[in-house]
This record gives sequence, C-alpha cells and structure tokens, in this order.
Amino acid sequence: MLKLTRKLQQGVMLQPIGEATEPVLIRVLEILPNQVGLGFEGTDYKVIRSEIYHGGIDTDDKRNRN
Repeated sequence: MLKLTRKLQQGVMLQPIGEATEPVLIRVLEILPNQVGLGFEGTDYKVIRSEIYHGGIDTDDKRNRN
C-alpha cells in the first residue's frame, strides 16, 4: 500500500502501467471531521466502493476486523 498526503483540491493520477489509456484523476474535494470527499475524473472506468466490491465488508475498516 502507498500512503499519500494530499491537501484540499490536490489530486493523484492513476494510469495502468504500460498502457496509453487516459488516467483517472482522484481529487480531494472536501475535508470534514472523520471523512474526506473525493472526486473521480476519467473515462471507461467503473468506481466501486470497497465494501460493495468485497461483499458488504470494507476490509480496510478497522472496526470490521476480527
């Protein structure tokens, strides 16, 4: 896992290695107590929340660990 620190309106570009496809821009849109609002910009990508992708359990959520 790579951990990055971003400020409001800063972003990160995601692009598959070795591919010339358009990257996805993930930008910090809002910072509130206990949550961060993110924006995703790109084409031909599907964005799925991790708790949905993993069948209802967010594997990175410390509250759900045994």
